[in-house]
Amino acid sequence: MIYKRADFIPFPVDSDRVVANLEGAYEQWLDARRQLNRLPVSMYWKSVNGIEYLGVKISSSSNGTTGGPRSPETEAEYEAFHREKDALKDRVANANALISERAGQFRNLRLPVLGDRQAELLRALDIEQVLRNDVLVVGTNAFCAYELLCGAKFPTGNEETEDFDLAWCRGTKVSLATPETEQRSTLLQVLQGVDSSYRINPKKKYQAVNADGYEVELLAAPSLAPLPIEEAFEPMYSLTEQEWLLKGRPAGFVVATVRRRACPIYVPDPRWMAVHKLWLSQKPERRDSKKPKDRRQGNVLLDACRYFLGDAYPLDIDFVLDLPSELRDVFDAWATERGFDPTNPNSGLAESTPPVQSRRRFTR
Repeated sequence: MIYKRADFIPFPVDSDRVVANLEGAYEQWLDARRQLNRLPVSMYWKSVNGIEYLGVKISSSSNGTTGGPRSPETEAEYEAFHREKDALKDRVANANALISERAGQFRNLRLPVLGDRQAELLRALDIEQVLRNDVLVVGTNAFCAYELLCGAKFPTGNEETEDFDLAWCRGTKVSLATPETEQRSTLLQVLQGVDSSYRINPKKKYQAVNADGYEVELLAAPSLAPLPIEEAFEPMYSLTEQEWLLKGRPAGFVVATVRRRACPIYVPDPRWMAVHKLWLSQKPERRDSKKPKDRRQGNVLLDACRYFLGDAYPLDIDFVLDLPSELRDVFDAWATERGFDPTNPNSGLAESTPPVQSRRRFTR
């Protein structure tokens, strides 16, 4: 299937402003939530043998510890804690109200949204600094970001899915992790913080499933084996195609959700995702029922790169020469079908490529 430029529906002219405003509100919320998470869950007074002590509970699952007997110093600590916590709760509430308003504007423009189940997981991963540092989003859920990157609604590709695919990226050039990056939780701990019923599937240790049967899968490139010992997931390291999603330059956005909230999404370079999808559509071991969708998504995303991302993500000869032989054949077939020449990638485009630099988020 060849997708023409006319098959893509441009977003309204003020969409960039609405997207940026939603991101600003989300960042206010994220900053307050991270500060709130660093505080103990509670501080309280408890009596032991007739003496009052300051009780401190670090997390909801931990036992309370003693901060010392009641004194001017512990009373000051208690008061300061409650003032800070109340102020942060107010900041979170105010940011939530702003997000709701701006997410409504986002939805009114019919910009792509994510389901609230996926969004809740992504927010939790972002609070704990796992998203962007350790994992990025792959699969169908990534396509809302690609539509925003291109500034246009795709004719296909951004379809509902009943699972959630993540790819491990820490230690690669697409990870935004720094030596100072604070991380308190593993991937499974974050999932269980959202829904305590998540468990690793004993038959598929790369997959966590909750009581409703919702699946979260972790993929990893062979070069990243093994994962840190504290991670409960055990990805299949035989999937060499996962290496391709760690190339190029990833992109990220804050998107609205169905229920007018917001969440971040961080995805692989659209060119590499596109050729990866086209390669999957031909992979003998791939389930036949998935191949047509892979083909549609690969074609529409690569066509979108040609029409809209010629400056930021060019399909030029440098990109082609970086492709491994398996993907070179896939790309050559796509280019031949369209009469596309990577040595002259702008040839045949009737309209100029719109700028997309302002749309790229969360990148270096």
